[in-house]
Amino acid sequence: MNLSVTIPSSTGNIHLKNPLMPAAATMGNLIEHAKYFDLNELGALLPNSMFIDTGSPTTAKKIYKTNNGFISALSKNNMSIFEFEKEILPQLPYDTTPIIIDMKAADMDQMEKLSGAISQMDKIRGIEINLNCPYGPGTPYWKNPSELKELVSRVRKAAPNKWLIAKVPGGDIPVEEISIACADGGADAITSYSSLNGSCIDICTGKYMCGGGGSGGFSGPAFKPVGILMCRRAAAAVDIPVIGIGGISCAEDVIEYIMAGAYAVQVGSANLSRPDFMHKLLKDLEQLTEKMGISSFDSIRGIAEIEH
Repeated sequence: MNLSVTIPSSTGNIHLKNPLMPAAATMGNLIEHAKYFDLNELGALLPNSMFIDTGSPTTAKKIYKTNNGFISALSKNNMSIFEFEKEILPQLPYDTTPIIIDMKAADMDQMEKLSGAISQMDKIRGIEINLNCPYGPGTPYWKNPSELKELVSRVRKAAPNKWLIAKVPGGDIPVEEISIACADGGADAITSYSSLNGSCIDICTGKYMCGGGGSGGFSGPAFKPVGILMCRRAAAAVDIPVIGIGGISCAEDVIEYIMAGAYAVQVGSANLSRPDFMHKLLKDLEQLTEKMGISSFDSIRGIAEIEH
């Protein structure tokens, strides 16, 4: 089977070799994984999330493995988008595999400035607004539909030449309302969920195990049913494409997400378990689609039915 996917967008169709891409930060800056498999195998590539400026790494533990997944608290990266463009981007297969930057910012002005900077970087195909914004004091913009629409609209105007994705936050959130506001603001696609906040404690030291604030984003296989539901809800709410995310650990999970309405999927915590996971997942997906007799992903997208 041809695993390719064509995703419509306001900047022209996005052609992916397959529906697989890593979730932001789960494969570092990507070049670390090039020694384990050919990065050009994947549908698209997302490195670490980016701020416009250089950060100061925290000494707190960034990743902690739990019984059912991982807690991650990556804080502000120590590489700005400009350093990434100069040092990392030339080493990536940007000519044949779309590079997407997940963007973080302290406020709308900074997000707009970051988007405008990326709009001038020809080697980057798309941008993803991390809707946990603002990173710092203040109420998250997603809690106010008008503010959220304004955020997305400002990014759209700052980077009209980029594939614009909005990444829905985690938790018990109104995914339909958020997706509609993002679509109204000019988003081309929705990444349908993010991680849940969680904490773990070392009972010998009495200290929290991850993150400067004692918590981080929890993700892992146990999270998949929530991710499938959020994908289904987002796909039903808007006409723009949805990228599924959450708990993917095998090829069968990818098929589930596409049957729930996804055009593509982002794979997160599994990449923390083994550095060549995406290569293995692609091979397994090739075998599974052949075994199931799937002619194209278009033929199964959104076909899941509610049992009566």
